[in-house]
Amino acid sequence: MRKLLIGAVLVLAMGPAVSAKPAATCRLTPKQVVTRFMTEFYVEKHVRHAFETWVAPGYIQHNPYAGTGRDAAIAFLEPFLQSPDVRYDIKRIIGDGPLVAVHSHGWMKAGDPGVAVIDILRVEQCKVVEHWDVVQPVPATSANTNTMF
Repeated sequence: MRKLLIGAVLVLAMGPAVSAKPAATCRLTPKQVVTRFMTEFYVEKHVRHAFETWVAPGYIQHNPYAGTGRDAAIAFLEPFLQSPDVRYDIKRIIGDGPLVAVHSHGWMKAGDPGVAVIDILRVEQCKVVEHWDVVQPVPATSANTNTMF
């Protein structure tokens, strides 16, 4: 009787785990995740929604001017992107496995030639988990006619 009772308890305890739905799997490529994230964040300026949707809470930040973590990124970027003069034009997105590079032209104020930005993001399970960036001012003149974009 005791073995039967222990067996019944084990079956009942395991029952919900066996019948529970498996976690949803990510059906997007890292490049698709980053394209959706960067469009919502950079172009549409929906910083909080973009980060809460596409970025993991433990997001690792390598930019020395911003704190690490999703909430720190939101706090750092939301005020910056509220200016109507700040805007970004995504030029290309390149994916290599979990790493995705985004090449953009950004403007901080009207009439400014802007900056060339390369963001490198690492994606795991449909979430951005790590970020690096490099920013270069667009010069007024160039030694060639190729443009930075």
